[in-house]
Amino acid sequence: MRATLTAALALCFSLGVSGADAGPRLDAIKSKGVVTCGLGDNVAGFSRHESGKNWSGFDVDLCRAIAAAILGDPAKAAFKPLDVLPRFLQSNDIDVVLRGLTWTFGREARSDVRFGPIVFYDGQTFLVPKSSNIQTAEQLSGKLICVSTDVEFMTQLQAYFRARNLTLRTLATALRPEAEDAFFAGRCDAMAADASELAEAIIAKAPQADDFAILPQQITKEPLAPFMRNDDAQFFDAVRWTIFALINAEELGITQANVDRMRMSDNLEIRRFFAAPPAGVTSFGRTWTYDIVKSVGNYGEIYDRHLGSQSRAKLARGLNRLWTQGGLMYAPPNR
Repeated sequence: MRATLTAALALCFSLGVSGADAGPRLDAIKSKGVVTCGLGDNVAGFSRHESGKNWSGFDVDLCRAIAAAILGDPAKAAFKPLDVLPRFLQSNDIDVVLRGLTWTFGREARSDVRFGPIVFYDGQTFLVPKSSNIQTAEQLSGKLICVSTDVEFMTQLQAYFRARNLTLRTLATALRPEAEDAFFAGRCDAMAADASELAEAIIAKAPQADDFAILPQQITKEPLAPFMRNDDAQFFDAVRWTIFALINAEELGITQANVDRMRMSDNLEIRRFFAAPPAGVTSFGRTWTYDIVKSVGNYGEIYDRHLGSQSRAKLARGLNRLWTQGGLMYAPPNR
């Protein structure tokens, strides 16, 4: 729910800035030889960098996958932080924004942007010490919860606890970093924020990451999706199908390690996955799905590397599991 980016876009909307008059974005990307992605500024697990260099994270790899699909090279991805200036709708230099805003009707209807597929099923939940043995939100009745008031966390907490006749006690701070500091200092029994933000907190601030857990229970729905200007249907489709390819690769068992072998498979669905785009489709390179997986792996590999089992956060996949595993990650087939 990134408050800073929300405010930035609100400013852009108020200025009446629109990307509808822009030329074909895909042609411009191919001409300049780079895809420019707007990302959060130094967001642990999603888009960390060192003074604009050595970018890494979940959103960074999604951007690299888009560059691989369109330009055949993940290194042709460029990154611009969006926490600094309200620049997306004021300037044409950013092609796609990854993460930062929940996809809502109002945000899409009031502006000239289009949201792509959901890449992260987020929602407000709780960070607790494992030693507390707290497993559900209901067990937090009467416990002290650190929560910031810069976004809607407090309102949502109040509604959830009231509807269930639970006792809500909070330590309210003006900003989320202050709530994180209070929680890790032991001043609260839990902290409330979106799961993605709690994962950031563990990665960036937890003294011992394994001492904390994010509850799997979510009390709101906050679907995070990339968004673009509504100025080029071909580029929009390229972003969509890049994400779909990442999901389909995981479902088919195609990984960064085995992609060369799997490319030779006799399995019909796998052959279709690696097939060249139809004649006349200029959004992708000839080997676009291979280039994607060879560059960054599949969706599950990206998730595990930055947020899941291989990260400090060890955030459970939850709704971000494949549909075949009880989650919501589902993509149209590559055929």
